[in-house]
Amino acid sequence: MNSKKVIIAIVFLLAFLTGVNFVIFPALGTAFTDPSLFGLSSSQFGNLFIPQVVCIIISCLGTPFLVNKWGPKIILASGVLLMLISTGTLWGLHYFITEKTFLFPVLMVLVAFTGSGFGLSITTLNPLAASLFERGNTSAILILQFLVGLGTSTSPLMMNLIGDIKNWMYVPGIIFITVCIVWIIFLSLKIEKGTFFELPGHFRIPGKLWWFFGAIVLYGCVEGTFGSFGGVILKNKGLDNSNASLGLSLFWGGIALNRLLFGIFSKRFDLSPFFLIAPIGVAAFILLLLVYPDIKLLLFVMFGTGFFMGSIFPGSIGWGTVEFPAYSVLVSGFLMAANQIGTGIVTNVLGSFSGYMSTILEMLIFLMGMICIVFFYLKRNSRIKDAF
Repeated sequence: MNSKKVIIAIVFLLAFLTGVNFVIFPALGTAFTDPSLFGLSSSQFGNLFIPQVVCIIISCLGTPFLVNKWGPKIILASGVLLMLISTGTLWGLHYFITEKTFLFPVLMVLVAFTGSGFGLSITTLNPLAASLFERGNTSAILILQFLVGLGTSTSPLMMNLIGDIKNWMYVPGIIFITVCIVWIIFLSLKIEKGTFFELPGHFRIPGKLWWFFGAIVLYGCVEGTFGSFGGVILKNKGLDNSNASLGLSLFWGGIALNRLLFGIFSKRFDLSPFFLIAPIGVAAFILLLLVYPDIKLLLFVMFGTGFFMGSIFPGSIGWGTVEFPAYSVLVSGFLMAANQIGTGIVTNVLGSFSGYMSTILEMLIFLMGMICIVFFYLKRNSRIKDAF
């Protein structure tokens, strides 16, 4: 099957399923910490994701060189296979649920497999999606990231739909079978390596790319704060558990909606001015969250914060891909790693400072201001209008 439409459909479907597979371990958190099932302590469950972050960063940085040597099809297939091994093994663990002594080490290995597979897959998917369109590279990446985000919301939904927590094994089972079918179809496709994925024989990372890297590390700190501690922030503002969860869902919904709309309308309009001032929009909504006491407004503020954040990360990958066409895969891996570094720092450090949320929000406003300054610096003599 060599139809370009079929290739595009399978690549974007793999992006969605990569998102589904990526969050399977957090989605099963209640099963992992249930004493009658896996019986992990809260600290063990938290430590479970350390190898995931480390493996994602390493694989994102290594993937450009692997794709340069072996091509996108082999590396993407390998990344999906690693996630399949992890999910399939997790599915099979329900036969050994009584052997609790070895469950935690096994889960640590499986999480590392998932992180490595995700890093290989998503770093390859970004430039692969861009290469399938002669124009609108950034739009393709934005829509792909929308589908990844949609996938990440699907696994927790599946966990809610199965009802009884003792039926947890159906979640990895359904995911494993579905991804396996799409993976087999992907193996039958003919995808050329092409010059899009080649790195120069002798190269050095462009200086401007380091500025992109720094901006996305800062972005990762902000996204990680809201993604991991958004519920805590809202509860400190007076919301109950139900509304705090709703606020967090609205935050991720705002991100997803922005990426979808940006991907659709950037083909018709020049959205580069919106992209450049998006960090200021985020800062303005965080300021509202900080100073405005009306509880009813907080849910709207969370949605607005997510909406203005939505295009910053995938848009930077798209802009960098247009700006450095000879380094398209390197841009994807480099910025994916930057996002994970920022998110990982916040996730592992911020818990000790949860009592200082007002100060943290003030710092986030400062970080968004820094990102905006970096973007306007990078805009000089750039090809940003080609990207958006």
